Amino acid sequence: MKSIAKYIFLDFALSVVFLMIFAGCYKKDFSELKLANATPEYLYPLVDAELSLKDIIDPSKKKLNILEDADGFYTFVYYQDLIDQYITDLLKIKNINLSQSVSLTSTEVTGLPVSKTISHNFSNSFTLVASNGEQLKHVQIKSGSIPLNLSSTFRHNVQLAITFPYIKKNNVALTKTVSLNYTGSSPVTVVDSLDLSGCTIDLSENGAKVNTISYDAVLKVTYISGNAITAAQKITLSTGIRNIAYSYADGYIGKYSVTIPYDSVAIDIFGNAYAGNVFFTDPKVRVIIGNSIGAESTVKINQLVSSSNITGKTVITGSQINTNIPILYPTEAELGQTKTTTIQLDKTNSNVQTVFNPAPDKIFYQMSAVLNPSGVASNYITDQSKLSIRGEVEIPMEGKVTKFVLLDTIPDLTFPSGDITGNGNEVTIISAAFNIGMVNGFPLNSNVQMYFIDDQGKIIDSLFSTPHLIPAAAVDGNGKVTASNSVLIKEVFDEQRYKRVTSAKKAVLYAFFNTAMNGTVPVKIYSSYKIKSNISIDVKANVSF
Repeated sequence: MKSIAKYIFLDFALSVVFLMIFAGCYKKDFSELKLANATPEYLYPLVDAELSLKDIIDPSKKKLNILEDADGFYTFVYYQDLIDQYITDLLKIKNINLSQSVSLTSTEVTGLPVSKTISHNFSNSFTLVASNGEQLKHVQIKSGSIPLNLSSTFRHNVQLAITFPYIKKNNVALTKTVSLNYTGSSPVTVVDSLDLSGCTIDLSENGAKVNTISYDAVLKVTYISGNAITAAQKITLSTGIRNIAYSYADGYIGKYSVTIPYDSVAIDIFGNAYAGNVFFTDPKVRVIIGNSIGAESTVKINQLVSSSNITGKTVITGSQINTNIPILYPTEAELGQTKTTTIQLDKTNSNVQTVFNPAPDKIFYQMSAVLNPSGVASNYITDQSKLSIRGEVEIPMEGKVTKFVLLDTIPDLTFPSGDITGNGNEVTIISAAFNIGMVNGFPLNSNVQMYFIDDQGKIIDSLFSTPHLIPAAAVDGNGKVTASNSVLIKEVFDEQRYKRVTSAKKAVLYAFFNTAMNGTVPVKIYSSYKIKSNISIDVKANVSF
């Protein structure tokens, strides 16, 4: 059988230990047991354990934090990360292509054969593509480039010096000089580029503009004697920006609607709930927003829906549902910090307490967010700026249970065959008895039974002739345990019954719970609560020597 250790509070330590017992017992190697005579009896220890709630639940296998206060009181916090929306996935600086052709003036054409060298000044600018209304002022570049593709039809030597006065690295303007020397064929071409890594671009040009990149250039033409010079001769410059990745930007980054994937927080304590009534004193459902984007933003919980195996789906209502809620964001001085906003629904502002009776196994989140909902504003971001949203369900381990039923299936049962070999001799099992001693330090009563199921889904037999009661520990008027309770169980399988159950393909564990004092007093679960178990199997067999 498969060892199962899950649940708490309702499907707590008692049912878990039973699963551990009956999941492991038939996997032992009987061939290692020593034979005393023709009808030997084997007493084989299976379990000697002391478990607290934290021992039973394994947080590493689920998205669960188990909190323990100074008194040892437990609180379970289930969580699911709903989104990590990086600003770099929203604000993108797109590639830009710009082409400009430059010729000499008629005066310069006339004067070139005389002066031998003419310098012609020109300038230009281009604007970032603002698909979301961006109005950027400053950008620090991690990587990217400015292409410089030149083509000259001059039959003379040409040199182009280009400067981007508002793009600086180490406070020095970005400059490039390119030569295109005529060697008898036209056009003369050069393909070059400027690396923008580590540069800062002042797109405002000292505060006067936004989204603007400009350049100044000097075209120097050196005369080659005997070659014609006309106003039709020109140099063509193709430039722009390519593959920009930024590390910082300010100005207005635009307005964005953020789609948050539909997702859920799984509360697997209750995944096997079949029927019942569970009342938690103070459950909470939360949304935790971490924001390192320096922009006004709002988040809306469009809908929260609980899902229960018992009652189906239930809508959570409250004043903070379907409402745009402003969230905190870092100022310029706080750039790089993450501001946290928590939206909580509890018994004071929602129907969460009612929804958790009986407790659900999932909470579904449907949410949305908007960056810069009010329009143009001053924003500050880095390439690590993001909006992170986590769903949380907090369940303090305090409550009461009446008539709560859990069912769990143990698949793929394996048994030794009716005849097994011991020390080279044929051994036939004629009876097997389970000896179970338990000390219950939890304030929960449980009636436990397990059914063996064939491959048609029909019950073959049960583990016990009748369900066994594991009585709750005694509690005081505050629902705290004052004394543990003990129980001894022995169940014998004769040869016929044993052979019958070995045909089972799976088993179903049935556990019926209620808290102490018939579920009338809320109880708390503390780390000091333990369940102690001592289990052995007593096997009798016939041996053929």
